Amino acid sequence: MTIRAAERIAAVRRFNRFYTQYVGALDDSLLRSAFSLTEVRVLFELAHGPATTARALGHRLGLDAGYLSRILQRFRRDGLLTRDASPQDRREYWLRLTPAGRAAFAPLDRAASREVARMLRSLSQDNQHRLLAAMQTIQRLLD
Repeated sequence: MTIRAAERIAAVRRFNRFYTQYVGALDDSLLRSAFSLTEVRVLFELAHGPATTARALGHRLGLDAGYLSRILQRFRRDGLLTRDASPQDRREYWLRLTPAGRAAFAPLDRAASREVARMLRSLSQDNQHRLLAAMQTIQRLLD
């Protein structure tokens, strides 16, 4: 590895550490809730998409099947999630949030929006536009 490559790697890792700390991704719970970052992300996917299977959800989020299974089991035990056998394949189940699951997710979604709004308010309009353009560039380059 060249020195330039090592410097670029260090710069990306430095940014990753900065951003994960900035958004609170390393906290035991997200948004002062009983849920971890991964759990909130699973809830988000279930709340904002059509019914899905655990396999499709795990693939979309890049999660280990066993880890996702434990999260989904907890959600079912807590009454946040239902699963219905797929008529096409009885080995698969369609996952849906229950009304209690939607009620648990709603304040998290609002709190996340408030946090982003707070972050954006701390920036001038020009810097908000620069930030959003930089985020779009990062996403486009890595996608």
